[in-house]
Amino acid sequence: MKVTRYIASLVIAILYALLLVQPAPALDNPNRPSLFDQPAPGQNAAAPPTAKAAADPAAQSPGKNAPKEIPIPKLKPKQELAPDIADEFKQAKQMEVMEYLRHYGVPETNKDYKVSPMDVIGVTIFDEPELSRESLRVSSQGKISLPLLGELNVTGLSPRKIEQLIQIRYRQENILKHPQVSVQIKEFKGQRVLILGAVNTPGSHFKEGNEHLAEMLAKAGGIKFDADGEVAANKIRILRTVETPGKPKQRISMEIDLDSLARGDHPEYNMVMLNGDVIYVPEAARFFVTGEVKKPGYYKIKDKPISVVEAITMAGGLTRISAGNRTKLVRYQDGKEVTLKVPVEDILDGDKSKDIIVRPNDVIVVPQSFF
Repeated sequence: MKVTRYIASLVIAILYALLLVQPAPALDNPNRPSLFDQPAPGQNAAAPPTAKAAADPAAQSPGKNAPKEIPIPKLKPKQELAPDIADEFKQAKQMEVMEYLRHYGVPETNKDYKVSPMDVIGVTIFDEPELSRESLRVSSQGKISLPLLGELNVTGLSPRKIEQLIQIRYRQENILKHPQVSVQIKEFKGQRVLILGAVNTPGSHFKEGNEHLAEMLAKAGGIKFDADGEVAANKIRILRTVETPGKPKQRISMEIDLDSLARGDHPEYNMVMLNGDVIYVPEAARFFVTGEVKKPGYYKIKDKPISVVEAITMAGGLTRISAGNRTKLVRYQDGKEVTLKVPVEDILDGDKSKDIIVRPNDVIVVPQSFF
């Protein structure tokens, strides 16, 4: 009887040992596109677990350890604009850059700068130092005062036109027969552009002459970089007031692709800025992937739609202990949290109709498998 029990125990031990060394079946279908981690070249995917892996709670038997709870960050939209400016962008007429240029044309960049109230100019009368003035601030009414001439209205005039005006007035008053006049802009204070969003120095910046979009962004310290060392934005929005003779003023909003502006493949994007323009550089929309993926974290939505499966690919793919068909997408809309189920494995098997396009601030959660 004892011998029989001994033989039976020995057979069970041998069978158990054979089960331990038997390669595990593949967790995914090799004929379907896989988002799972791939084994390193030359490494057997079914190799026995190392001591480190055996110590990893995620790799232990799920019968002893239930799947870990995954914290879900709340990526609520950030309000980067003051409410009044945000409303102006919403109410403005949306136009493509080329459509705007067809309607309103291109500002003439060869025209001289037009003097505005609060600018500071210098007036030199050659051989007449007592009549010259090194710094004259243009009043809020657009006027300056010169010796023997009194007040002159110079707002909206270029330096060249102001020179001609002063020469004519000195001759008309019989003060100087052949006055030689030079006018320089000392300080540009009258024309400003408001630059907001993902720039290093947001705020109101002076516009000197016919400066373009890239030059004004440089004045704001350039575009910010995020924690990963990447540009924190991918588009620019411009709010502009346009005037058409016989019609009321109208607000226009235009959107410009930042990469195209930087590459220069759309020269029209580098527009001449006008006094009162608002340049808004919104931070790139982002989403978050967490749970059983190789590289959980924040990812940017760039210039094309991204589906949940593509988002998981960006995050390095599913791990071997993931439950792809229990993936969920958490979205905040109308102030409420909405959860959508996304069966990733079914989508990989060909049912792409179940995939969902990711929106800004979505959170994709991939849970751990029970088995």
